[in-house]
Amino acid sequence: MTVRGISGRGTAGPAEPPTDAREIKGRTTVVEVLRMFPGGEAARLMSRLNWPCAHCSGAFHEPLAVAAKRHRNSPMLVLEAFRALCTSDGPSEDLIQRAAVKSTDP
Repeated sequence: MTVRGISGRGTAGPAEPPTDAREIKGRTTVVEVLRMFPGGEAARLMSRLNWPCAHCSGAFHEPLAVAAKRHRNSPMLVLEAFRALCTSDGPSEDLIQRAAVKSTDP
């Protein structure tokens, strides 16, 4: 896997889709997952989840699990959806809809 730094941030992350979906973990940051899918697949999934993370400066440090909690989504379903990006079919419409459900818990 190729790793590139982000200019001015000192942050490195994968620059191509992972060969194993298990490489996407709850601690994987938003920017790292965006960099894993330079074709925009992760950004489109974030849009479907109603996450503005691609435009947030906190994305450099915020892990996916924390972002899911912040946006009131199920961290497990969100991780499952991002891991599905590694498959040839991508996440199913049903999975995306389930991951996009917002919790009513404060």
